[in-house]
Amino acid sequence: MKPLERDICRLLCECGLAAANHGLAAHAETIRAALPHLVSAPTDRRILEATLLIGLAQTHEAMKLLSHDTSLEASTLRQLIESSRSTRLASPTQPYSPALFG
Repeated sequence: MKPLERDICRLLCECGLAAANHGLAAHAETIRAALPHLVSAPTDRRILEATLLIGLAQTHEAMKLLSHDTSLEASTLRQLIESSRSTRLASPTQPYSPALFG
């Protein structure tokens, strides 16, 4: 099989991130599975996969993937995950009440 051009690989990775952002989990998972064929650098692939996992609300798996990565990008993603966890804990979701919208 002929390797894909770099621009095509980058575009597919961007599509995966957009899919995760827009709730298209099946599409994002498909592109996530293809990452070894799209991104040759292990560090870049790990950061992309972790970002996809965050977008898919699989933060525990993202944290495991980033656990031994000391890069600035990995640190930023870990901070993002921790921030979202603390935000969720600090402001619990209010139950729906029709009286609030009447």
